[in-house]
Amino acid sequence: MQNEKEQLMGNLSEALWLRLLKSGLPIHSFLMDWNGITIKEAYEAPYGKSDLHRMFSITKSFCSIAIGFLCAEKAVTLEDRIVDYFPEYCSDRTHPWLKEMTIRHMLSMETCHTSTTYKIHSHKNWVESFFITPPSHRSGQIFLYDTSSSHTLAALVKKLTGKGVLDYLREKCLDQIGFSREAYIIKDPFGSEMGGSGLMALPSDLLKIGRYCMDTVLYGQGIFAEYLREAVTFQVPTVHFGQTFEEQQGYGYQFWQIQKGFAMYGMGGQYVLFYPEQNLVFAVTADTQNIKGGNQLLLDMIREAVEASCPDEEAFKDQPEIKAAFSHPDSWKESYCLADNSSGFQKLSLSFDQSEGMLTLSGREKRFTIQFSFEELKVSIFQGCGERIAAKALWAGPSTLYLPVQLAGECVGSIHMMLRLSEERITVWMKKIEETCFTEFQGFFEGERETRSAKR
Repeated sequence: MQNEKEQLMGNLSEALWLRLLKSGLPIHSFLMDWNGITIKEAYEAPYGKSDLHRMFSITKSFCSIAIGFLCAEKAVTLEDRIVDYFPEYCSDRTHPWLKEMTIRHMLSMETCHTSTTYKIHSHKNWVESFFITPPSHRSGQIFLYDTSSSHTLAALVKKLTGKGVLDYLREKCLDQIGFSREAYIIKDPFGSEMGGSGLMALPSDLLKIGRYCMDTVLYGQGIFAEYLREAVTFQVPTVHFGQTFEEQQGYGYQFWQIQKGFAMYGMGGQYVLFYPEQNLVFAVTADTQNIKGGNQLLLDMIREAVEASCPDEEAFKDQPEIKAAFSHPDSWKESYCLADNSSGFQKLSLSFDQSEGMLTLSGREKRFTIQFSFEELKVSIFQGCGERIAAKALWAGPSTLYLPVQLAGECVGSIHMMLRLSEERITVWMKKIEETCFTEFQGFFEGERETRSAKR
């Protein structure tokens, strides 16, 4: 039976490899492991088996693994505040939102920054930039991709161990799995490892670390195994952020959720894809940077091949839009006083029951109202601008409401809102996708419950 299954997987890998080649995507390598056996290893010019490849954001997952080992050594906990490890970059003037940021917030990309900080302060030390950039919102509220967070985590590994991420991991696991000695992480202009994007490694290295992680998740014991299982599971919603359907499935600790599994992601088509139910690991390198939709095509081909290999298995029952069931309020009626913001909004009112609701944003000279439903697209007039809209809300995470609003009329596009609710305050992220209008609906907004503010 084992040999028959191995033969089946061999046929799957050959067919998938041919399909990838015929797709026209610039695939550089394709490797597949089933149950600890390398089923397929193939390369395309200009890359061969012995050529190091830039793995971009797959580096982030290596930083997460290193943090997991530090947790196992009790050198850190996920609730530790990052400022406590870098006092040289902090002062009495450091913003309270930054002081509250934990290692967990950084791992789950829920920092207080809107984007990568060293791109804002390119002349500053890249690690320092993480601590001197003014925050836009509280940490632990909304997922936004922040590569400087991973960069700082790599600096934390170096600070605590005296070793770079790879050197630290070599003694923990990489040497025992045969990870290449020539692999390295590129350094930034100030000498720190680029923990968010700098890994140079062999594609076979990805398959080896992929198998190590899969075995640890499936069979491992102890603190590190517990950490890794947590790291590869849903921690924060990304439905508002992902540019591919896979990227909308959620995020763990520097690992992405995908349909049927989890993944390490790197820009341009660098992937380690895990399908635990089938004990399958794929490693892919490519350059899709100039191909719109290339990443989704690549991911779809692999997922479809996996599904076709075991159509009767329970693992491939239809899944809901969001992978987990979340606790959330069945009804809500609150108003919030918003902190000063460039959009001029002063108040946000939100009310809903189990079927529908309404959101109002108002300022001195403007007032916008959006009607929405939880059951179907609610078509109405966007009060405040007169455009026709359609809105259907969904719960993306615990007390996290996602409200995408379709625009219909002279303005064709959408407005996306992610609202993190609590009894005391609200954090709102907005993004408009439309050519010229609705510029107010951009960025972060913080507010305190109106009744609480009135008591002060």
